[in-house]
Amino acid sequence: MKLDFKHFNIKFEKNTVIIAGAGPGSKKLITLKLKYILGISDVVIYDALVNKSVLKLCHRKAILIYAGKTKKQSCTQSDINNLMIKYANQNKRVLRLKGGDVSFFSRGSQEVEFLKKNKINFQVFSAISSSQASLNAINQNFFDGKKICNLFTGHKKVNSKSKVVDYNFLSKNKGRIFIYMGISQIKEIIKNLILKGIKSSEKVSIVKNASLTNQKIFKTNVKNCATFIEKNKISSPAIIIIR
Repeated sequence: MKLDFKHFNIKFEKNTVIIAGAGPGSKKLITLKLKYILGISDVVIYDALVNKSVLKLCHRKAILIYAGKTKKQSCTQSDINNLMIKYANQNKRVLRLKGGDVSFFSRGSQEVEFLKKNKINFQVFSAISSSQASLNAINQNFFDGKKICNLFTGHKKVNSKSKVVDYNFLSKNKGRIFIYMGISQIKEIIKNLILKGIKSSEKVSIVKNASLTNQKIFKTNVKNCATFIEKNKISSPAIIIIR
């Protein structure tokens, strides 16, 4: 079946940036909007968590620029901002492609403000988040009968003071807790949650590589969580779900 994208009213003009999410990993979970704009983008600036199979949907003449962080290469936010401006001002259609959904701990708002400040036209396309894919993997939902759920990032920013996390609120509101980028800081996170009153027996699910063929699900509890992660050598990317 041939898909007609006209009803989406997608306008991707030159000298424009689209900030879009590539979903949790699986190529099958990208949006139809993203599939369309991948084929017409002149420049794609993509993060480390974007599945390489998604990039195969790009136009063969598209310029692909890796903007993630590895041991061998690190791209700063300033570098990314300058790349967006550089190519947009060259009359290119620029796609800034991020893993998961652009609204979840991806600095999407910073990039939006930067584009506004520099008077560059932009659009934002949402996607399926990593937390959604992780919940699907363990057959659960965000609220589980409660009126609240909690999402926060456990990533410790290098050379900057991390924002204060209200562990007291997290421990006592009874809502499900989703920890993004928390593997490296899990000892500190668990210590603070227990200190503020969370039950040590609360269930913990860890979903690594959510939605991919190598997805793995681990089960433990709050008390043993940090030791369990270390013992099983669980690395990022992984979502930690408590309760």
